[in-house]
Amino acid sequence: MAETHQRSAHDSARDSARDNAFNLLRLIGALAVIVEHSWVLTGHGTPLTPASGIGVGGIGVGVFFLISGYLISTSWLSDPSVRRYTLRRFLRIYPAYAVVIVLTALVLGPLLTTASGYFSGAWAYIVRGLLIQPVSYSLPGVFAGLPYPDAVNGSLWTIWVEVLCYVGVAVMGLLGLLRRKAVLIGLALVMLAAATVVHLTGYAGPFIPLVVSAYAAQPVAFFAIGMLAREIRWVPSLWLTVPVMIAWPLLWGTPVSNLAAIAAVSCLTFLVAFRSPRWLYRPTGSYDLSYGTYLLAFPLQQVLVQSGLRSPWLVLAATVAIVLPLAAVSWRLVERPAMRLRQRRPVPVITT
Repeated sequence: MAETHQRSAHDSARDSARDNAFNLLRLIGALAVIVEHSWVLTGHGTPLTPASGIGVGGIGVGVFFLISGYLISTSWLSDPSVRRYTLRRFLRIYPAYAVVIVLTALVLGPLLTTASGYFSGAWAYIVRGLLIQPVSYSLPGVFAGLPYPDAVNGSLWTIWVEVLCYVGVAVMGLLGLLRRKAVLIGLALVMLAAATVVHLTGYAGPFIPLVVSAYAAQPVAFFAIGMLAREIRWVPSLWLTVPVMIAWPLLWGTPVSNLAAIAAVSCLTFLVAFRSPRWLYRPTGSYDLSYGTYLLAFPLQQVLVQSGLRSPWLVLAATVAIVLPLAAVSWRLVERPAMRLRQRRPVPVITT
């Protein structure tokens, strides 16, 4: 009976992690990052006023980290094996990431570079990229002279933050803290305070020296909220979400604008996730295009800008039209085959 109950709990956790609109929300998050970069990379600044406490790209990243906090902690609790957990996390993010790093340096870079001796710098880019931290953002002579010069793939900074969150979940899981509501509440409050300090001061130095910068504070706060939402089974109602969404713009320009933004994004994300019609759960069928879209969009946008496009709207439309098919290729040829290599939790044999 104990073995039967253990298996049932595992299956229930797995099903609850899928019975939602997370796929839709992750894709929306990736598209929000594209919106932000379409303005920034064409030299038009951010499309959302800084007084709002968060950018459009920050909203997209926040949605990613909210969902990640929810699902990754669920993953650990459903199968608390360090070896299998590490393999699952590695196979989900690293193969596609590594392919993008290598193709960017060995295919895109040589086609666009204006520098002699390109490959000496390209190999360094590959090595640093494959190590994830510290990642390199430039290749010799690539995208020089653009409104946002020399940046090859500025989206990659969040990958290391995500990895650190994965490590944090494993550590908390081993210590038995993922079920401690008081600990999760405390962690969320500490990270919200850190994100607020960074927002109010503009501090851009190290958050943890030699490990991660202050830019990580807000994504980690979202991740902590996601873990807490999973533990308390939080599904915000429309009656809560609407007032929070109304209050956010009213608080723009105040010291708590970022907190209002985080609250609004969190409420709306989990409201849509769990209260949407079921036909929205899988907007792209069996394909999950969000990660490939996130990895590939930035260099594609820079290519479009270098080709002469300067309208953020045109860059946005062209990027979406091109990157979604590329993301489908990434899912079909890289991400899904890699995920099939994951070790599953052994199913106990029940004898009678």
